[in-house]
Amino acid sequence: MTIFKNNAKPIASKPDIFHNLTSQLKDYLGWIDREILNQAEEFDAGVVPFFRYVLESEGKRIRPLLVLLSAKGSGGIIEDHLYLAVVVEMIHLATLVHDDILDGASMRRGLPSVTSRWGSEISVLLGDSLFAQALKVCCRLHPDIIKSVANGVCVVCSGEILQTRRRFDWNLLEEEYLKIIQMKTGELFRIPCELAARLNSASQSISEALGRYGQALGSSYQIYDDCLDLFGNEENVGKTLGTDLGGGKLTLPILYLYQQGSEEMKRTIVEIFENGVSEDWEKIQLWIVKEGVLQKTFQTAMNFLEQGKKELDPLPESDEKEYLLDVSNILGKHLAELVNAQSAL
Repeated sequence: MTIFKNNAKPIASKPDIFHNLTSQLKDYLGWIDREILNQAEEFDAGVVPFFRYVLESEGKRIRPLLVLLSAKGSGGIIEDHLYLAVVVEMIHLATLVHDDILDGASMRRGLPSVTSRWGSEISVLLGDSLFAQALKVCCRLHPDIIKSVANGVCVVCSGEILQTRRRFDWNLLEEEYLKIIQMKTGELFRIPCELAARLNSASQSISEALGRYGQALGSSYQIYDDCLDLFGNEENVGKTLGTDLGGGKLTLPILYLYQQGSEEMKRTIVEIFENGVSEDWEKIQLWIVKEGVLQKTFQTAMNFLEQGKKELDPLPESDEKEYLLDVSNILGKHLAELVNAQSAL
């Protein structure tokens, strides 16, 4: 494969919670990073700086990593896998731009968000353009893959619409919440895993099993993100926290607390959501811990992880299969650390 004949200056390494997994794939990941940046040059010179700002953001690149690991575990990495990785990461970046508009977030990945720098009008158009450019890159791939990516984007957007419609809705059920996160977050983890296997002409059973693994992993990741919004540190996390609360987005720990809480708890929760963060916010955090809600949320997330790991059983034994299991275990470790850190409350 000639794809690495690229004279571009290598991108500086970035902190990555999956460092041990990415080290052997650094050449592939480096090419993917460079190709993502190259997409900014496809636009008019007057707007290139906007796209560079988004595309240079140093995320964890979890979805490209999942493409590569799923590819290696189902037959090997080919050039199409690298372009699939570029596509899924650009779609992810587009969703982040739009999320920050919806949530009014001022910071993303340690930098001012696009919407805080240039306003919602430019941000909407920038996110739309990123979606369009991702699909343009996707045209390099087989038509069936293009169709699957487009369908996946529709699922993600539908999940976001459902979540937006259910803001401030205290009748939201746990199963409805879980359906929403499987659509809006799980889908963007399913796509890289399942389509990577399909690019290798893997069997339908293997491809779909990898897809279910990815969706379960993504759903757990969203629950972890829900907990970070409540208990994380903005400086460490690198994005605006508390946006779920301020935007009326009912996350799993808040739902659990509301469903099992006393009348006082329910009144306080509703007041905070309707009026924004107040002096009672620390009380909410305390209740989430003391009432066992954080532990219950942790268990739900871990159930997704275990479900996803079982989906890997049909795969032949390989280092890549172990690495996919490691991704789940690493996320489980981070979940446990977050929960344990709150034990002193």
